Amino acid sequence: MKKFYLILSLCCLFSIIGLRAQDNYTIYGKISCSGVGMEGVVVSDGYNFTQTDANGNYYINSDKKNGYVFYVIPSGYMPYTGASSTTEEKIFPPFWQSLNYPNTPTRVEKHDFKLKVENNDKHIMFFQADPQVASRESNDYNQYTTLYFPRTKKEISDAGSTPIYTTVLGDLSWDNFWYANGYDIASYRITLVNNYNSFKMKHFHVIGNHDHNGATPESDETDFKASGRFRQVMGPNCYSYNIGKIHYVSLDDIIYKNTYTAGASYKTGIVGDRDYTQAFSDDQLEWLEKDLSYVPTDATVFISVHCPLWGLNASFQPNVILSNGTTQKACNLLKKFKAVHILSGHRHNTYNIEPTNYGYNNIFEHTLGAVGGNLWWAGLYSGHTNCNDGTPGGWQMFYINGDTITWQFHDLEDNGNAQFRVVDGNTLKEFYQTNATIKAIRSAYSGRQDFSTLENNVILVNVFNYDPKWKVQMFEGSKELTVTRWRCEDVYHTLTYDIPRYEDKGSYTTDNATNWNLHTFKAVASSSTSSITIKVTDRFNNVYKKTVTRPIPCTVEALTVGNEEMILDGIQQRMNTIGQTTIYCNQNGINVEASGEDNVTITNVNGMIQSYKLHTGRNTFPVTQKGIYIVTVGNYSTKLYVK
Repeated sequence: MKKFYLILSLCCLFSIIGLRAQDNYTIYGKISCSGVGMEGVVVSDGYNFTQTDANGNYYINSDKKNGYVFYVIPSGYMPYTGASSTTEEKIFPPFWQSLNYPNTPTRVEKHDFKLKVENNDKHIMFFQADPQVASRESNDYNQYTTLYFPRTKKEISDAGSTPIYTTVLGDLSWDNFWYANGYDIASYRITLVNNYNSFKMKHFHVIGNHDHNGATPESDETDFKASGRFRQVMGPNCYSYNIGKIHYVSLDDIIYKNTYTAGASYKTGIVGDRDYTQAFSDDQLEWLEKDLSYVPTDATVFISVHCPLWGLNASFQPNVILSNGTTQKACNLLKKFKAVHILSGHRHNTYNIEPTNYGYNNIFEHTLGAVGGNLWWAGLYSGHTNCNDGTPGGWQMFYINGDTITWQFHDLEDNGNAQFRVVDGNTLKEFYQTNATIKAIRSAYSGRQDFSTLENNVILVNVFNYDPKWKVQMFEGSKELTVTRWRCEDVYHTLTYDIPRYEDKGSYTTDNATNWNLHTFKAVASSSTSSITIKVTDRFNNVYKKTVTRPIPCTVEALTVGNEEMILDGIQQRMNTIGQTTIYCNQNGINVEASGEDNVTITNVNGMIQSYKLHTGRNTFPVTQKGIYIVTVGNYSTKLYVK
């Protein structure tokens, strides 16, 4: 009996201690994998942080303002999904949960999470920006579902056994049409779920200015309240996760104001101008600093935002974009890490920046053009979606293998992922001298470029994803021409949007009109009819070549990329490592770098299989056809794309 009372007393004592341990916490739970608690997993409510203990338990004192709790996915894991998981859980990783009692801050509630192992040191991240689907007269919804989803399905197929994920960099929807067209952020989510068979990859997201609720009245809390619908439907608007050796962070750099203007006319349900400031709030920066405190400084960090932190001026020099000094404040937090890649959208233009002139030698910002180009209008009028800088609608594929990171621009039209467009300056000049519509446009809109005065025999090459470590060369026969970088408009966008829109409506929306781009290159040939070879080498030594015969008509059909073969000569750095064996392709063929003797099997594009004995060091196997080759060493197979 005394033993019973002693045990009972101890149980009561432990219960009291347990209750006291939770007195300071309003949210608690357990994070486990296969029933075993996971220690050291970081947990946050968007303001505060904690970590799980040795048993996988966490406790966090939250005022529940955001209405959710989430954990930072640890490397080598993903949120658990199984046969009974919903389609939504398979697309949108369940690393977060909405709170049960968000309006009762003192009420304690429990939220458990389960993980599963996922070998993702080697993975692909499919970055895309600004789908901005709104079910408008541009036929955006139909273009999105009939063009985009077949391409994503192909990207997944091309990835093979390599885990592939996607991050959408904001403006998933369009606030101005949430109520007028009945298509809001929840509709976008449903669209992805309904197309799951084409979109079987885990989806991460960033909030954009158009993902805020325009029905939110102007006040001191407009930004927080207007983003509430996004937090309820899509999840946290600031969060992080680890995949392989990469620490990914998604941030909100929009401060939504929705200023009311007396006498203004607003669309159905909208109560303000939907205006905003491009900046990080103090809360965002404080959260980022806390998040990064858990990350070792020798890590590579990817920051996903909607608005770019950096821009390029007319002299091709980086300049600050975000207000309130928040570009520098964020970069100061990031400059201690080995390498930082910032991914942004918003501008519907493509450019790349390394802000070394500001002292940030470890930071590279990739600003992506929009998936739908100029809000899908060029696609409606011409069937060729492109941005107002001439970049085809598309995305960036990042191939990550441990610390090795490479990337490549891919386009919506599946035309071989061409990297540049060639324009014949002579026919461009003649077009501007004779075409009545372009003359009317130049008369109606100031600031448009006048190509009618272009010098003779100019060749223009728009290199979509150019950065200063690329090399652009042009040859007239065997003679290499002098090439200069030139700020100019892209006539292809003028042909696919400005002209047909003006002929249809008598005007165009200037926000969608052709814009000056900073990635066009210019050379002058000696003849108007000579063939020109363009050779573009990217920072990974991938070489893209095209030989064009002039004159090239100044028409949509003649200037659509992909009509001529693009040959990849250089090392394509989708490098596949098996232990200490590395497989890649270059101009000589397929290379297998082996650490010892082994066997390799190569299946060629015709399905024929050949086996070879490997020796220590580099083994090179010539290839005669472009296409997909399957290389097998031991029990591991990988695909190589020889273009």
